[in-house]
Amino acid sequence: MNRRSLLASTSAALVAAAGCSAAESSPQLAHWVTVYLGERDETHDVSVAVTDDGGETVLEKEYSLSDDNEADEHAPFPESADPETVVVTVDGTRFERDWPGFERPALPCDGDNRSGIEVWVENDENGSPGIRIEADCQYVTME
Repeated sequence: MNRRSLLASTSAALVAAAGCSAAESSPQLAHWVTVYLGERDETHDVSVAVTDDGGETVLEKEYSLSDDNEADEHAPFPESADPETVVVTVDGTRFERDWPGFERPALPCDGDNRSGIEVWVENDENGSPGIRIEADCQYVTME
């Protein structure tokens, strides 16, 4: 085999291998949850669980929020999941909410954007922990 044939053969193999690995690692679009600490001088232990319409847990995550760690953005879960319920526990206090859009039409997300939620951990006027959930659309993927 001459040098030109060897180079062409090697180049073809590299292109084929590169194309193969790119197809295997293409990102999957995802729903997502972002958690924010509303008052940065507070600290809270937080857990978030999202279940689908069959009661299966599609996301479960724990956080220790503080001034040094005031947010965790875009925790993904599969786009194919049909989120129904969000359970947020803040320092032992449990809050259960419907996934925004479960009872009424979901946000219309354009293009490759997918629905997700922002969970804001805040204290009420008495200093007791509370949450605020806002729906949004973002482009988020998972491997």
